[in-house]
Amino acid sequence: MAEKFDEDAGRALFPPLNRVWNGGTRETAPCFPKINNAARRKAAKPDLRRVRLRVEGRVQGVGFRPCVYRLARRCGLTGFVRNTGFGVLIEAQGASGNVNRFISALQSEKPSQAVIEVLNSEEINLWEAEKGFVITKSVRSGDMRAGMPPDLAVCALCRRDVFDAKNRRRRYPFTNCTDCGPRFSIIRALPYDRQRTTMASFKMCPECLAEFRDPGNRRFEAQPNACPVCGPRLRLLDAQGNPVEGEALDAAVQLLKAGKILAVKGIGGYHLCCGALNEKAVRLLRERKNRPDKSFAVMFNSLRQVRKYCRVTPAEEAELQSVTAPIVVLKKRKGKKLAGNISPDTADLGVFLPYAPLHCLLLEEISPLIMTSGNRRDEPIAIKEEDLKGILGGIADAVLVHDREIIRRCDDSVLKLSGGERIMFRRSRGFVPAALPLPVDGPPVLACGAELKNTVCVTRGGRAFLSAHIGDMDDARNYAFFRETVRDFLELLEIKPAVVACDMHPDYVSTRYALGMDGVRLEKIQHHHAHVAACMAENLLAEKVIGVALDGTGFGPDGSIWGGEILLADLCSFQRAGHFKPYPMPGGARAIMEPERMAMSVILSEFGPSAEKIIRKFLPSIPARALSPLMKITRERLHSPLTSSAGRLFDAVAALFGLGQGVSYEGRPAVRLQALADRTIFENYPYAVQEENGIFIISFAKTIRAVIAALKRKTAGGRIAAMFHNTLAAALAEACVLIRRREGLNRVALSGGVFQNDFLLERLLVCLEKEKFEVYTHRAVPPNDGGISLGQAVVAAARSVKKNSAGWRAR
Repeated sequence: MAEKFDEDAGRALFPPLNRVWNGGTRETAPCFPKINNAARRKAAKPDLRRVRLRVEGRVQGVGFRPCVYRLARRCGLTGFVRNTGFGVLIEAQGASGNVNRFISALQSEKPSQAVIEVLNSEEINLWEAEKGFVITKSVRSGDMRAGMPPDLAVCALCRRDVFDAKNRRRRYPFTNCTDCGPRFSIIRALPYDRQRTTMASFKMCPECLAEFRDPGNRRFEAQPNACPVCGPRLRLLDAQGNPVEGEALDAAVQLLKAGKILAVKGIGGYHLCCGALNEKAVRLLRERKNRPDKSFAVMFNSLRQVRKYCRVTPAEEAELQSVTAPIVVLKKRKGKKLAGNISPDTADLGVFLPYAPLHCLLLEEISPLIMTSGNRRDEPIAIKEEDLKGILGGIADAVLVHDREIIRRCDDSVLKLSGGERIMFRRSRGFVPAALPLPVDGPPVLACGAELKNTVCVTRGGRAFLSAHIGDMDDARNYAFFRETVRDFLELLEIKPAVVACDMHPDYVSTRYALGMDGVRLEKIQHHHAHVAACMAENLLAEKVIGVALDGTGFGPDGSIWGGEILLADLCSFQRAGHFKPYPMPGGARAIMEPERMAMSVILSEFGPSAEKIIRKFLPSIPARALSPLMKITRERLHSPLTSSAGRLFDAVAALFGLGQGVSYEGRPAVRLQALADRTIFENYPYAVQEENGIFIISFAKTIRAVIAALKRKTAGGRIAAMFHNTLAAALAEACVLIRRREGLNRVALSGGVFQNDFLLERLLVCLEKEKFEVYTHRAVPPNDGGISLGQAVVAAARSVKKNSAGWRAR
């Protein structure tokens, strides 16, 4: 029989936590009254102990308190456990050996989703009249370190319940327990208790309530606990938004089998889905969503099915089956009958497994399924029925909705493994809002991020909280999502930022937002410094490093467009030590959408009188009537700003292969060039690294000449593409060696969107490690602009430390 759940025990002795201002840092500190020991105990047995344990980390919303309860009962201890502002507070009393066993078991037998970062213990006075061990009422918390767990993928036991014919939750799409289910997406306020979630409107039936109160049940204290009697329900709506008769799930499956496109309300938003074996349905989805080329993700019903279509390493399997359940980019097997238009530009496939019971039920009937974000192109993912106006009818033929409200948008996370290490493309569901430790303590900072792939970052003390993926800020709806995210994070953390950090680019929407904030100190941070600082922060580095930042566009202090940079950087400042040779961008931003313009610019700069003939031969996509005007503005630098961008260099080389047309998504030419590269090739082309005015200029003029000569000889494209990648790696490594000789630095931090290219990353790592460098890369946050806000935040914090070293401290 279940123990009585005592919510009130211990409250009189331990009042709510007080907020204190400690040297400028807002902390959560317990205010413990002095205990009159004579009144509290009689003579104690010599081997009795009472300990107070303070536990920090991911310890709320993951079944930690029920686990503590069970372990304490098993060890014969009395005391209590409760959620607090810093994490979890435990007081445990009993025989000394039993207390030791309890503390040991707490670390070795913690819930699978729990992460203990800090476990502090102190001996305190014994209590005399205490009976048993209880879970006490939570204290209001505004600290996401403990109180805001990520959404967790469905566990094996809940999945089994859903398919068990004798289980009362058979075919129930909202089954969960303390080990799985929605968290971040349904929490209204902290601490994490049912009344502060969107499950508050669903009153538990007697059976669910009994589970919730039973310490021996895995649904003990599972806040979203529900069943078909008392929980959320599904509905199917047609293209006009009218309810469809019959059982919603069965009707939805029939639509998918008929080749229709279905919108499905999930954990962090809506998906658009269709059969992944149905090429006609995939083509229709592309047309309706205006997504002609970018790859779709595919959800498979099991790891066994994934292996049928893709090559999977053990490390990739572990990622797929983890509680974060990200999309993992895998290599496709040849000859398997997935629709050919799922990933037309690469031999890769974005793959994930069902992470909600609803997915499990759909894929049991029809699998695999395309599962892509439920939105129109460049808009934020839909989370409410009113968001479906542009989707239902226009893209989806029907929508499967439910009545559990989603509070926060949270797109699927995307990653790839390179050499067993993560390259995070998008850090979102499953990872957000887990805190990232920083190498510096500082005042609360709001970092507003970049223009593309925007995220925001809020710091509190020595921790950073990075938001879910927001998107590109040139869309008004994404800007509204940005503002909503900023408000949400500041309210949850209960802070008013002392510093607001933003990009130096004056026209970024995020920068203009920062400029409009009152009562804060503004820190403008150069784009590539922020990239390098993000890598440093992730690796807890504070001392100066050689930072290699490769991307498409970043505002340079000299007024040019940077993007192929080697910096000497610490967390406060940077110095440009090297960069790619700059070329004009004919027509400015238009050259990004028409990469043949960049190829023309490079050829004009490097081939002199023979340039026009080469351009006409290798760049036939430039209309004859447009060539002379384009050459004129390039030579005379009219509307043609200089750029050292690595991204634009990739564009130029891709255009020479005829891969530059139809730039329907960011970085498409580089993606296609990487996909072409033959990974069995290790040779490289010539290049030059020359010092000019103390800065090392990396010139690929000889490389471009060699590429064009190889194209004339009709050398295999895979060989040329691979040698180009190898050349970039060799040139960057040589530049780093030259800088080390002069500066005495041996640490290299790699960042920027170009390092999503795992081929280039792997080859550069080989070159740098051969030269005995200590190399640091991104694993927890994206190297692309999704990580910029972290870099901005840590730079702003470090500058605050430096400006007021008496009040703040660097770690």
